[in-house]
Amino acid sequence: MKYEILTFILVFCLAHASGQTDRTFLAHDHNYGPTYSYQVSEITIHSDSTFTRKDWRTIRKREWKSYKSFEPEVSSGRIKYSGKFYVLTEYRNGNKTDYSWKVKLSDNRLFFYYLNSKEKLRRGAKYKRIKK
Repeated sequence: MKYEILTFILVFCLAHASGQTDRTFLAHDHNYGPTYSYQVSEITIHSDSTFTRKDWRTIRKREWKSYKSFEPEVSSGRIKYSGKFYVLTEYRNGNKTDYSWKVKLSDNRLFFYYLNSKEKLRRGAKYKRIKK
């Protein structure tokens, strides 16, 4: 009886320790750059402390639901944990860029933070988790 209980507990623990899955977050909003457009961003957090960011730009807001038909701008980088925040360091074309973002990560949301003019952190973009 003792070995049956031990076997059951072992099988139960192994079934739930199957590893982490990649999480994908999505945000869309107006892009107020030099040319007015609508932007869709997708960030995938991988289990090996890396991320992949894909940005799509559409001309009109109503086209955002078909964003996959456009060509994305892809970038990737590393994730480090620092205090209460995760720091995303971006790499483009294999080279480290000046972009480092502070984010808070939960199961269903990803929040970007930026420094305002008084050097205080303010919450910026909010990403929602999507199922892939």
